[in-house]
Amino acid sequence: MDYALGNMVVHIHWVIAKPPLPGWEDIRQTVTGHTFYYIYSGKGVFHCEGEEVEVAANTLVYLWPGLPLYMKSSEAHPVRMTMILFDCALLEKPEEGWGIPQPINRLNLPFLLPLPSDRIARIGEQFREAEQEWVPGDTVRETRVKAVWYRLLQEAHEAAEAGGRDRAEEEITVAVRKLKATLDTEFAKELRITELAEETGFSAVYIRRAFAARYGSSPKEYLDQLRNEHAIRRLRFAGDSITDVARACGYPDVYQFSKTFKKRNGCSPSEYRNA
Repeated sequence: MDYALGNMVVHIHWVIAKPPLPGWEDIRQTVTGHTFYYIYSGKGVFHCEGEEVEVAANTLVYLWPGLPLYMKSSEAHPVRMTMILFDCALLEKPEEGWGIPQPINRLNLPFLLPLPSDRIARIGEQFREAEQEWVPGDTVRETRVKAVWYRLLQEAHEAAEAGGRDRAEEEITVAVRKLKATLDTEFAKELRITELAEETGFSAVYIRRAFAARYGSSPKEYLDQLRNEHAIRRLRFAGDSITDVARACGYPDVYQFSKTFKKRNGCSPSEYRNA
């Protein structure tokens, strides 16, 4: 199933640390949910679907529902790891109301994900935070663990994506991500897309193509859509004047705002607010 991280909901069943005892053995008892294991240190062997895989420190292990697993830790270098057991679903809210949650059968992550050096500290700290916060039955603490899970999932997807790229691809990906972050946070300013693209060190044409390949639209189209989304919410949920809405969403004047808004949404800002 295709999914967007922002449309996912999660239920955390259990978070537990496995102490580094020499030669420990374990079997994954619950195969109806998803499981993350993070290996902080040590070495071991995982048996999964008839294959035997050696595992080591700084590795993220992902088990999807239905996948059995037998684990054995090294005697000389015992594995220290933390487990997060969870279920997740896709939940969207279109204009007509909440949809029905659609369970996600498998995340777009590999079984074993050796982590690059720039992510080891962050992902390790997220697992430690989940481990420290988890108190079963305490809804406040469980909510904190969910917040950690969302950050962890983003990191895991980015690490998996980076694992299949060479250095040049990684550099352009970082540049595109920074450009999007600028648009996301500075949309209300007067932005010149070409200048922002050139500041990345790549040609504007190359950046546009890379941005569109990653996010489905050019930087200009993305910025226009983002400003429109902000305008819709201000018109719907705030009492700002049309002039203030235009200014807050990055439009140079009310005329340009009204013209652009009507072209995109089929009605003027005033008509949208009064509908």
